[in-house]
Amino acid sequence: MTDISLTEMKFSCNGQQHIIAFDPPMKSLRDARERVVQLDKEALEILGRSDVSVDKYVPPTIKIGHLWNFTQCILAYTLLPFPSLWQPGSLIYDSILYRLPALANIMAVWGWYIVVVIMIPIHSVEAGITARRLRVKHGLTPLDAVWWAWVGSTFVEGVTAKWRLDGLVAQKRREKDAKKH
Repeated sequence: MTDISLTEMKFSCNGQQHIIAFDPPMKSLRDARERVVQLDKEALEILGRSDVSVDKYVPPTIKIGHLWNFTQCILAYTLLPFPSLWQPGSLIYDSILYRLPALANIMAVWGWYIVVVIMIPIHSVEAGITARRLRVKHGLTPLDAVWWAWVGSTFVEGVTAKWRLDGLVAQKRREKDAKKH
C-alpha cells in the first residue's frame, strides 16, 4: 500500500498502481482498520478462501479410533493384495488362519479386489478433494510438507483424516473468534 485517503487505497504492484475505492467514503481515517478488515473478508469470500490457515498436520494418534482406522488401512494395503499370504504355508495362515480356512480362502480370492477396486479409487477421490480444499480454501500448495501430510494421510485412511482436518479448522476458528472479543 502506498497511500490511503478517505475515498481510496493505493497499491503499487509489479510497477503498476492499483486503486481500491471505498464505497461509501470513510468519515475519518480511524475507520480505516474496520474497512480494510471488511475488504479482506469480502475478498476471501469472493475467492472462496477460508480465513483460517492450515499450518500443521494432526496425526491419527490423536484419537484411538483414527489410529485404529489408519493401521487397518495400512494393513489392508500391504496384506490384502497378495493371495500367497492367505494360503497354507504362509506365516499368517499357519499361525492364525489355519482355524478359519474359509476366511483365508475369501481373503486370498477377494483381497486384491477390495484394495484395487474399492479402497484405492475411493481414497484417491478423497485425497483429491482434500488436496483441492487445502490448495483453494487454505492456501497450501504441493510445495508444502503439511499439504503432503494431509493428502497422504487421506489417501491411506480416508474420511478420518478429513474429520481431523475439519477439527483443526474449527479449533483455529474458535481461537480466532476468541481473540476478537
